[in-house]
Amino acid sequence: MRAAVYTRISSDPTGQQLGVTRQLDECKALAERLGWDIRETYSDNDISAYSGKRRPSFERLLTDMKAGQFEALLAWHPDRLYRSMRDLERLIEVADERRVRLRTVVGGDLDLGTSAGRMLGRILGATARQESEHKAERQRSANEQRAAAGEWVKSGQRPFGYTKTGEPLEPEASAYRQAVADVLAGRSLRSISIEWNQRGLLTTRGYQWTNLTLRKMLTNPLHAGLRAHRGKVVAQGNWEPLVDPDTHRGLQAFLSDPSRRPGLAFELKHMGSGRYICGRCGAKMYASYPKGRTRLLYVCRAKYHLARAGKPLDEYMETLVLGYLSDPETRQRLTVQLEGETVDVDGLHTRRAALQARLDELAAMFAAGDIDGSQLKRGTADLRMQLAGVDTVLADLARKSPAADLITAGDAIREHWDQLTPDLKGKVLQEICTVTVKPIPPGLKWFTAPDGPTQAEWERFGSYLDIEWK
Repeated sequence: MRAAVYTRISSDPTGQQLGVTRQLDECKALAERLGWDIRETYSDNDISAYSGKRRPSFERLLTDMKAGQFEALLAWHPDRLYRSMRDLERLIEVADERRVRLRTVVGGDLDLGTSAGRMLGRILGATARQESEHKAERQRSANEQRAAAGEWVKSGQRPFGYTKTGEPLEPEASAYRQAVADVLAGRSLRSISIEWNQRGLLTTRGYQWTNLTLRKMLTNPLHAGLRAHRGKVVAQGNWEPLVDPDTHRGLQAFLSDPSRRPGLAFELKHMGSGRYICGRCGAKMYASYPKGRTRLLYVCRAKYHLARAGKPLDEYMETLVLGYLSDPETRQRLTVQLEGETVDVDGLHTRRAALQARLDELAAMFAAGDIDGSQLKRGTADLRMQLAGVDTVLADLARKSPAADLITAGDAIREHWDQLTPDLKGKVLQEICTVTVKPIPPGLKWFTAPDGPTQAEWERFGSYLDIEWK
């Protein structure tokens, strides 16, 4: 008798098809005992019959069965063939029409050509369906329990910046931290995507980054040590975070700000381009390489009457900026002008911690029976509203103050500065000072000492700059 074999396994994380191979071997042994001749095998690997996903080999099996290519069908168990009543009825219709015998390794004969056989098939199908639904319920309950306990998600694709078991993974972890800092300082997602793709720092699936995939990855609460379940944060995770929760919330608020215009974002390639001011007409000076020269100049484009060597100007201003931001009095209290208000960053973080502590206290009081559900709900709503306000201000602060991270960097300010792009360095420069480039006498040469610029030469260079600190 001409026979066919169908095998299926719901999950095959290794991709080695060991489950379907075992099923096939046992079906072949059964066919040999029955004296049946196997003409075709059909296999759907890593596809659940319960999920409702299309099973290509099952569809091909029905087509071939209807065409009369075999008279018997072998499977390891009836639930390998079907777990939905819809698939069972389709199988019954074709098997009854073509008088195809169905035999399973562990379930015996199933004669779908008789009413008793069809009833048995439907009972087995309903039982298999209930088992699948019950298994799904248990799995959902277990997932919710693990999420509430803050456990690491071990299934699925590993997240960027971590190993499969939840340890920070370099260089991805450092790249993530730097990207968050850069975005909050004003760098575009597009420029970060381009840089990472050029460096070969791809997604964990091996794809190049886009604005959308980078944004989704950066805002994943997992990187802040927060355990999410079904799109909501439910617990503090038990793994090492790459950024603190406040930074994560600030990043989310910043990237969700409707006033952002990502489509218009671009980055300047030189620190002083558009930031230095012409001392004759007040126009902005921009980077230029006149007549194909390799030497950078900053030129007033309004009248083209003033230019200054770019490299020494950037180096001079870089030294002054780092000295200014390293001053203890500047670092002691970070204040910036935000829409006419003076914002105390340290105070904001202190207030946020206090609000979070009050939320935790409310939860403890409810658990102890000191307050009822309505009191918990009202108190939580009020505190969360205050928290949202603090997060919004912090996000706006990060957006409007690219110098914030440098001011709080302490002795590591040079390291932080070196990690900034030229455009971000320029934004820091623009925030803390105004640099006006003054005209110089004709023929003046800046640096003539054979061993490099002297202190006197740098002082003379700086005397032709008017710097106003904000």
